[in-house]
Amino acid sequence: MRSGYFQKITKKISALFCALFLCGALPVTAEAEEITADSRAITVYSQDFTMGTVYAQINGAGFQNGIYASAYDSIVVSALPNSGYSFAYFTDNGVIVTKSSYYSFYPGSYDHTVVAHFVKRTDNDDDDVPQVNWSNSACVYAPGYKIDAVSITTDQVVQGKQCREAFDSVREDYRYIGMYNISFAHAGKPVEKLDGPVRLLFDIPAQFQKSGRQFRMLRVYKGQPAVLENLDERSNKVTFETDCTAAYALVYKDAGEMIF
Repeated sequence: MRSGYFQKITKKISALFCALFLCGALPVTAEAEEITADSRAITVYSQDFTMGTVYAQINGAGFQNGIYASAYDSIVVSALPNSGYSFAYFTDNGVIVTKSSYYSFYPGSYDHTVVAHFVKRTDNDDDDVPQVNWSNSACVYAPGYKIDAVSITTDQVVQGKQCREAFDSVREDYRYIGMYNISFAHAGKPVEKLDGPVRLLFDIPAQFQKSGRQFRMLRVYKGQPAVLENLDERSNKVTFETDCTAAYALVYKDAGEMIF
C-alpha cells in the first residue's frame, strides 16, 4: 500500500534545476499524475550529500527525492560532484547500471531507487578539466551515416597521463569541456575500427553553450592524437567524423580569446 508520505514527496518543488538539463529556461516542477495500480515509485538521491548533488527529471520537468511515474514516462538523472570528489556510478535498486554521469530510463514494471555514488578525487585527477559529470547516454549518427546494428556508447572519464599529454599536443588554445571514451559495438561485441568514417552528433552540455563559441573534438587512437573539426554551426551540437573506438575530448574557445 502506498503511504501518504510518498504522495507528499511528489508535491515538493525543485528550487533549482541543473544547467545540464535546462538551457536558460525557467524551471518547471513535476507533480505526479493520479496514482494508480500501474504507477511506480521513483526515488533518487545521493549516496552522501557532502560528496555531490543529484538532479532528476520526469518528462523534462525536475523533481526532488521521489515521484510516481507511469509506464511510458522518461526519467533522466544526472550527478554533479562537490569540490574534491568525482562521480563514480549510479545504482538502480542496488545494481550498478552505468558509469556514465548521465542516466536515462523508463520506469518499467517495478519501483526504482536510483543512487549516485561519488569517490574522493586523487592527485592524478586533472584540476583544469571541468568536473561536470555529464555525458551522452550514447552518441547518435548524423542523418545518412547510420550503420545497421552498430551501436555507440559514450562515457565521461578522467583519462590517464599519456592520453592527456597526447590531447595537449594538439589542443592549441582550446579549453577542455570533458574527456570521453566513445566506443562502437556490433551485436554486443566491441568494434575497434569501422570500415569507413561515420558522422556523429554530440550534444554540448547546456552550461557550455554560447553564441559564437568554437568547438572541436580531439581523439587519441593507439596513442596518436588527431583534431576532428566541428562540422556543425549550431551552438548546442558538435558534428564530427570518426571511424574508431578511442579516447575523445571536447574542447572550446571563444572568438578572439587568447590562452597563455
